[in-house]
Amino acid sequence: LKSQGCGLARGAAVMDPAQFAQFETCCHAFYNPTNEEQRKTSHDTLLPLVQNPSSISLFQFAIANSKQATTLLFAANGLTKLLTNHWVSVADTQKDEMKTFLLNLLYTTGPELLPMAKHSVSAIVRLYCRLVKLCWLEGPKHQNVTEHVSKFLQGSQHHFSIGFEIYSELTADMQPTQGPSLTRYRRTALSFRDNSLPHIFQVGMQMLQRMNSKQLSFGSPEADGLMLKQVLKLIYTALNFDFMGTIPDDTTEEQGTVMVPNSWNMLREEGVTQLFFDVYHTACSRGREGDLQCGRWCLQCLVLLAAIRRSFFQRDEDRLQLLQTMMIGTTSILSSQTGLQSLDNVHEVCRLLGRVNGANQLPDLISNSAFKSWVDVVFKFTKDSLLHWHKLPNSIHYLLGFWVAMLQPLVNLKEQAPAGLEQQVQQITLAFIETRLFVAEACANPSTTMDVEDPVHDEVMRTEQLEILSQLGRCRYQDTATFIMSKFDELGNLAPSFAAMVSQPAVTAKTVWVVYMIGALVGGHSAGPKAIRTDTDAAPTHVVNGELAKRVFQLMRVTDSHVEQQNIVPEALELAYLNFLEQFRKVYIGEHAKQSQSQVGEKQQVAERLASVLGLEDENAILGLVINKIGLNLQSRYGQEAVIKRTLALFHECAASINIVRTSEKMAPQLIVSGRLLLKNDMVRYILTNHSNPSFGFLNVGVQYGKYRTQYYHTLGRLLFLELRDHPNSFAEFMKPFGMILQGMWAQCVQNPSMALHILRQPTFKAPLIGLCRDLRGLCMACTSSESYTQLIEWLVNNPKDPMNSRVCIFAKALEAWWEDHEVSTPILRFMAEFVHNRSQRICFDQSSPNGILLFREASAIIRAFGQQILRKQPAEKDLYTQKYKGMGVALEMFCNALQGGYTNFGVFELYGDNSLSTSMSICLRMCLEIPVADLTRYLKSLKSVFQFMDLSSKHHMAKVMEMPTQQVVMLFSALEEGLLCFDSAVCMQCFTAVDNICTYFYTARHEQSEAGERVRRFLTEQPQSLRKHLTLLLEMVVSGEFNSMWSVSRPLLSLILLHDQYFLTLKEQIIQTQVEDKRVVFRKALDDVMVSVEDSLTSKNRDAFTRNLYQFAQSLKSTAAGAGPGVPTTPPPIQLPLAITS
Repeated sequence: LKSQGCGLARGAAVMDPAQFAQFETCCHAFYNPTNEEQRKTSHDTLLPLVQNPSSISLFQFAIANSKQATTLLFAANGLTKLLTNHWVSVADTQKDEMKTFLLNLLYTTGPELLPMAKHSVSAIVRLYCRLVKLCWLEGPKHQNVTEHVSKFLQGSQHHFSIGFEIYSELTADMQPTQGPSLTRYRRTALSFRDNSLPHIFQVGMQMLQRMNSKQLSFGSPEADGLMLKQVLKLIYTALNFDFMGTIPDDTTEEQGTVMVPNSWNMLREEGVTQLFFDVYHTACSRGREGDLQCGRWCLQCLVLLAAIRRSFFQRDEDRLQLLQTMMIGTTSILSSQTGLQSLDNVHEVCRLLGRVNGANQLPDLISNSAFKSWVDVVFKFTKDSLLHWHKLPNSIHYLLGFWVAMLQPLVNLKEQAPAGLEQQVQQITLAFIETRLFVAEACANPSTTMDVEDPVHDEVMRTEQLEILSQLGRCRYQDTATFIMSKFDELGNLAPSFAAMVSQPAVTAKTVWVVYMIGALVGGHSAGPKAIRTDTDAAPTHVVNGELAKRVFQLMRVTDSHVEQQNIVPEALELAYLNFLEQFRKVYIGEHAKQSQSQVGEKQQVAERLASVLGLEDENAILGLVINKIGLNLQSRYGQEAVIKRTLALFHECAASINIVRTSEKMAPQLIVSGRLLLKNDMVRYILTNHSNPSFGFLNVGVQYGKYRTQYYHTLGRLLFLELRDHPNSFAEFMKPFGMILQGMWAQCVQNPSMALHILRQPTFKAPLIGLCRDLRGLCMACTSSESYTQLIEWLVNNPKDPMNSRVCIFAKALEAWWEDHEVSTPILRFMAEFVHNRSQRICFDQSSPNGILLFREASAIIRAFGQQILRKQPAEKDLYTQKYKGMGVALEMFCNALQGGYTNFGVFELYGDNSLSTSMSICLRMCLEIPVADLTRYLKSLKSVFQFMDLSSKHHMAKVMEMPTQQVVMLFSALEEGLLCFDSAVCMQCFTAVDNICTYFYTARHEQSEAGERVRRFLTEQPQSLRKHLTLLLEMVVSGEFNSMWSVSRPLLSLILLHDQYFLTLKEQIIQTQVEDKRVVFRKALDDVMVSVEDSLTSKNRDAFTRNLYQFAQSLKSTAAGAGPGVPTTPPPIQLPLAITS
């Protein structure tokens, strides 16, 4: 095929029999290779066809003429991908022909293929649904899918199955997802929601009712089970639809509130919820695997029904009836154990219990007559599930969340809480603690046959479980703490020494979990509602916490005594220590700052008693325990990256936290900075004095620890600048190590200026240069005031009379030498981006100071040194991001920070013939053009600065932009169009502003008799469609209600309308014609009102008038949609079923 297939790759519509036979052979080998060579040959032959849009006709030919399952499968999948990626290049007639062809193929050939090639039929169904989705917004004639599918529902059993598969696949495919064409797909989904989804859901519910009442049969129990599964899947897909178009997180199966439209009256009918429980019991009672899967779909539908928004029910009685049905239904399932031999069903039952509990308020639960029996059966089920934790590792979370919610009545209702509930919660808590230790032991045992994963190594899962424990621990806190202390002591008896502990993996793993759980209990008593305990008559919290903390600190002292054996101390145990210290700090370090004056004496007594329990002098000694551990880790645990990361995070929290204190009701609040407490600590003083000492081993690990250096110096900078007023010379002392590095580089460059770049390029300077830039960036991030920033810039511009020979100039030279090495260039650019950033208005120079101009010129020198070189670089496709785009994004961010800093008078440059601004602008514009639009969206996180630069350049430097060739300006406008469709709100707002700036400039300059006016007129003449695309897009966004900020949309929209007034009238008529006929008159009136009292000007008054009109237009659209939107009739008409498949 490779030798003869060149014609196929060019899109030949017909293949001769020999070619077609080879194509089918390749498709069969693609899915069923007999050896590696055959697999490779088929991949090399077929995969290029999927990338070539001219292969569309080839795949059409294969689908039309092949009866082979693998050929149909490959051709349908390939055609789906090609149509999705190249939809704009498909002719309208071809779209209609493909839809009609596929529908006829499914109706005529589908029933024959379904029994033997189900996957191929499913691929053709997906292709048809994708065509419907892509065509949907192109006119009402493409939205009559329910009329076509209804013919399938009047045919044979296989027709019926294909029809329901089309409905399920179409509903799932219509869900909007993040990615290219997001806005268009979102509009498609909302239109589908209003026009077709109600009917599809109605069909599914009617079918389920008829199958449950035995009015419909498909000839055999197996066929009935398969059809029931399809029906339930359709109902689930419809209920799970993203009704609001919010595109929720798909990384979790947790369903938020189901926002079904008010018109779905069928869900308010009596017996709907009970219908799913009846179907579940009927299906699962048969016990077959397929029937158990039907039960799972029933439970998934019930989870969604339990999450329906409260406002959907117009009467409280209906909502409470739904709750009672859920409670009675789940009680019946748990009591009879129906279907629970399937672990999938058990998982869904756990989800359903959690959803029922979370979607209803506690008074509603407790007042229900079924509450007592419901809680009792759930308690028994939870105990059994915890006992068999290895079977349900991912389901227990929902059950524990159920009992966490049960704590609230214990706290609020106290004596009036349901009897026995407190004891049940306590037993669940202790059982959960036991399971964590069982998990640790099983995971530490290499010979275990259990397929379990220790949550201690999964941060998300571990955090969730510890948060649950911290809340469950509020119930009988002293008893829970005593139980954990007994487990801790048992482990101590099993391993009385450090060597004994590390030699027993099971003991070590259990110890890690116990330390984590102690941290969770202690942290659960920080300020907030979760600090409340149910056992208020037991020992004080600080006494219990003191006993818990004492054991952890003692163990920490033992392991830290083996600091020379850093690789022997388990990393998981060190991370558990740090977690405990974080929780301990939240509660006790600086806690007095959170209390009122009336409680100071009591809290001081608490601190003294806690210190007494720990065997320390006072609360400052308690702080010393935390800081000493931080210092030890920075010096000795540098081989464990995760430990260094958490240690620095803890250090920063200690140094940067600020508490608002009201010492008296009559006095104003005061700020207490916990960093000042740290400055009294000897270890902190040692770190500040010896911050670059080799004893801090993590500083010498290498490039991979660069980000930790930045955080380290950010924290030290916060502490350093706190004492500037008291110790003004401390900054100069602190900066001496940095000065020595810079002086060493500068001295060698001065001695031999012609070889400066070669000297800086020496490998010996690479690591010091990277470390210096990362360290200075962290220090610069700590400059939050004018005073601290002035200290830093005066240190860098150490020769103000000859600034070109100051320390700050070394960075441009170093970048010129190392621009090609991203490991060096990126840290330099990041430091300069932070250095020129006027964060919190910290850059404030005197009127006579030239530092503002100097600062911008250095930024310009950086842009010239890096930009001119990087634009010529052409790395491989796989290295584009790391070696080119990442540095360009940071460089543009730096230049944007300099442009919007507000400390530079840009008019000075042109006045005195300085080309710093014009050259830098030109280079940045070229960098924007160098990045294709597709890559802008692919690497959006790092390239957001491209859109920010477009915003800033269009605001003050549009004349410079228009000096570029016309095609390059069009490319910039195309990038803005993509940005308008971006799901990132910040990027979207920047693009709105940029379009408004451009159109305002065009509107003002188009009548000027100047060179700038001539450029604008020429552009509008040569490229009239460039801005018209933006007008079409913005108007579609307003009509579809996609963007909520009418103010942001109205600014560029008015400018575009005034620029293209005649095109606006044409576009308005096109949009009106797309509306339903009976709504066109109202829609036309609303759209005409948008321009009422709007003049041909861009004054603030005229803009505000247009914004008001546009807001009223958007509100009228919402009210019309809410009042007249299509929905499901209360009593839907019966579906016409064929006699051949009715009982």
